[in-house]
Amino acid sequence: MPASIPRYLLQTAHRLPDKVALISRERSATFAELLQEALTTAQCLREIGLVAGDRVGICMEKTVDQAVAILGVLFANAVVVPILPRLKGPNIRHIIDNSGMAAMITDTDRLGEVKEFAGLTRLITGHGPVTNDWPNLPYMRRFMQSTNFFDRIGNDNAAIIYSSGSTGRPKGILISQRNLAEGADIVAEYLGTDETDRIGCMLSFNFDYGMNQIWQTIRQGCTLILHELALPNDLFAMMARERVTALPVMPVFLTKMFDRRLKVDTSRFDFSSLRYICSTGGRLSADMIADMRGAFPGAKIYSMFGLTEAFRGTYLPPDKLDAFPTSVGRAVPDCQILVLDEQGEECPPNVVGELVQRGATVTKGYWNDPENTAKSFRQHPRFPGETLVFSGDKVYKDENGFIYFVARADDMIKTKGFRVSPTEVETEVLRHPDVAEAVAFAVPNISVGEDIGCAYTSADGKPIAEAVLKQFLKSQLPNHMVPAMLVHFDSFPILGNAGKHDRKLIKQQSFDRLGIAALAHGSS
Repeated sequence: MPASIPRYLLQTAHRLPDKVALISRERSATFAELLQEALTTAQCLREIGLVAGDRVGICMEKTVDQAVAILGVLFANAVVVPILPRLKGPNIRHIIDNSGMAAMITDTDRLGEVKEFAGLTRLITGHGPVTNDWPNLPYMRRFMQSTNFFDRIGNDNAAIIYSSGSTGRPKGILISQRNLAEGADIVAEYLGTDETDRIGCMLSFNFDYGMNQIWQTIRQGCTLILHELALPNDLFAMMARERVTALPVMPVFLTKMFDRRLKVDTSRFDFSSLRYICSTGGRLSADMIADMRGAFPGAKIYSMFGLTEAFRGTYLPPDKLDAFPTSVGRAVPDCQILVLDEQGEECPPNVVGELVQRGATVTKGYWNDPENTAKSFRQHPRFPGETLVFSGDKVYKDENGFIYFVARADDMIKTKGFRVSPTEVETEVLRHPDVAEAVAFAVPNISVGEDIGCAYTSADGKPIAEAVLKQFLKSQLPNHMVPAMLVHFDSFPILGNAGKHDRKLIKQQSFDRLGIAALAHGSS
């Protein structure tokens, strides 16, 4: 039987029909209800003329209804194209045009935001096409009799995940049914997710990490509790009330959860049910780890790393976190991580090379972009006939096989004859006890090549005296790595599609504050 999310839902709904699968603020749904509504949505899409392989945009709030829409598109053997409502109009238009989108499913609240695109693609609300309600049909019987459903194979296209496109145009990554299904299996294996778990989901369904929480829920038969992080107290109360056992996070969420200015007392909540916390999308600082351990002493902490082009690449087991705190771990099950030099040879320990990944989670390439696909998705003589993803990330392995992230190749700062990784600078800036987050970047300076700039946020929201922070950094870094410019932010803008720091916007805003905005527009 081919690996696919629809197959997994059919199996779990048959095994656990009355178990609650999803819970949101508005309502909950059992696995049987989730299957029924997904099949209904799929039949509706077929009835209005969509065919297998059509791209369907989904622009909705994170709710049970959004999960149903995603699953309905997959059951119709169409391709999910998540669209973040907060994306700017030109980027939404680019996604519609680039994907060749046949329809966009939206909710009533967002209909006004996307109405201008009605001439480009067919707009559908939760009640059906904008001009017509869904037809009233015996959906499940008719759908299950459709031979087209059983024609699905694991290599069929399932989703196109677009980058946020904060500057430039978003780039779409083409993901197969097998990628989704095996990604769910792999993550569930190393996290130990099972049907007793209750996952607290703050993540957006507009990118792979968030959607994987749906896939794990369906595969393992656990329960997914949807939550929007606004105030930490609300999150902590939900976790205690719902007896959450698993909490996927990102560093940007941890910064909000443990904002010292809010003086939240976590000791008044019962988190005894929490089994693990997993994080990806950035490095976990020592303060973040200490905050999690202080609030959730019984929970294991998994640090993870991955590429959208291959979903998940590495994880650091909880029992290795103290011994290898700056490592991104080792390869996840059924994947291999190579560190290759410019000649394609494996680098020896502690020598920096390019991260190259092979295995089940490597996606199909960039949608409608053969040039960039050919650059990143290539073969290697050691693995004839197999496509690997060449990430461009600079990493190294130590003698124990643990992997350490250095930088994106195009992020390296060239200053005073040295090549400096922003990550190295950020690591030392974060050692200052009053610094909460840090983003380092290059500042053009013809006399030295590039200066180093660094934006930061502070634990108490107040800027640190520049002389004090620089003196601290001089005690930690060689002179050529000490930032020439420091910029304080109250909070960092994030990429809404992925929840990561919007590094390009942070750099642009820093340039504006430093009075060098004219240079910023021409720099990367």
